[in-house]
Amino acid sequence: MSSITEYLEKYALISLEKQEKFVKLVGEHTRELDLDSGMIRFNTELVFPFQVLGTESDNTLTWLWAWSEEQTEIQETLLKSSRALKTWGEREGVHEFVVPAVDLDKTDGRVVSLIAAEVCKASCYYRDPYEGGALYVLIFSRAIDDQQPFDFFGLSRRFSELLSLYDINHKNVLVSYFRMKGLPIAEKDRFVEAELANGETLKAEFDEGGRLKSFR
Repeated sequence: MSSITEYLEKYALISLEKQEKFVKLVGEHTRELDLDSGMIRFNTELVFPFQVLGTESDNTLTWLWAWSEEQTEIQETLLKSSRALKTWGEREGVHEFVVPAVDLDKTDGRVVSLIAAEVCKASCYYRDPYEGGALYVLIFSRAIDDQQPFDFFGLSRRFSELLSLYDINHKNVLVSYFRMKGLPIAEKDRFVEAELANGETLKAEFDEGGRLKSFR
């Protein structure tokens, strides 16, 4: 059985780049999410289709998948991505994607969404809070996709944020991003040199356990 951590390390940075693109387009915003139409509106003029992933409860401290029978208020057309992720979880052996509910001390909506955004080739995910929890959705939009990818500052900030939140192999996370993007990267022992899409370069050093020592 595969570990969810393995897929978080593989997909986290490329999905955080999607979040960065979303922020560049939308910025500070108002939002209106319509579960009847399956559309989400930002700042009155930006309207995107979405798929529902699931909900995170502050009361029961659980993640509940949208395909669960308990989520009866969500129409079937908005469940295509969550059902596809269940099938993916069964194929890949990722337990947290197969069971209806997961305790938040094992995984949370952010981890699920970071993996889901890349598996489903979504433009980004969005957390829509409400009293007692939050709804997580995947958004699909060419306007988001067309925003500029990571520069050094953006990657550094999002990478640092990720490492502060989860116990993961830092080297795997960074190397996976460049490999998946098809960007130039060279590894030698504990050192990594890579080139971003805009031509900026970075150098990173890791310890024997794959934890970051320096990043410039």
